[in-house]
Amino acid sequence: MSAILALATTLVLIVIGWLHSRKPQKVHEEVLVPRYVHPGHTWMRETEDGDVLVGIDDFGQSLIGTIDEVELPRLLRRVEQGRTAWRVWHGHRLVGLVSPVTGRVIEKNEMVLRNPSLVNTAPFGDGWLLRVRPKRLKSQMNNLLTGKAAHQWLETVRVRLSAFFTTTPALMYQDGGVLLKDLSDRCSDDEWKRLVKEFFLTQEPQP
Repeated sequence: MSAILALATTLVLIVIGWLHSRKPQKVHEEVLVPRYVHPGHTWMRETEDGDVLVGIDDFGQSLIGTIDEVELPRLLRRVEQGRTAWRVWHGHRLVGLVSPVTGRVIEKNEMVLRNPSLVNTAPFGDGWLLRVRPKRLKSQMNNLLTGKAAHQWLETVRVRLSAFFTTTPALMYQDGGVLLKDLSDRCSDDEWKRLVKEFFLTQEPQP
């Protein structure tokens, strides 16, 4: 009797394992869902229900440094493509960032409000900032970059950044071309204001 029970248990485990192996493996949403990038270093991606998630792109968060605080717009507020929609702090550095789309804010990422560093560790994943109900999204996409065009634009941005500082450009990058985490701390106040205007397309808000 015990031998039959053991055999039945083994068969059940084999079947469960086989069924599990047939399930499609979960792929990170960064791979599945295309992103559209705004030249102000923010991004958006569509959700299944027609809304969009928006956030800061990877280059932007690297340039700012560790995000210490995030100030997001209130719910139902209208945000406009290309205009300042939220602000983030890195130490005493304050940056206003533009919305990649026009629409109404219908959700704020509470995880980011509690843990702003998610913007640094997962800028295209858990570090998203707002869910927006867009208006005339298709026409707005003409002002965004994706795919090969986005990659080419980013390479151009990296070249512009290298030429931006009067110091040696090599000092801005770690091995592999990754921006130094404390790059913004190396800027003078004047350099930082010019950098925000040129790369984030906004004026540095006054504290």
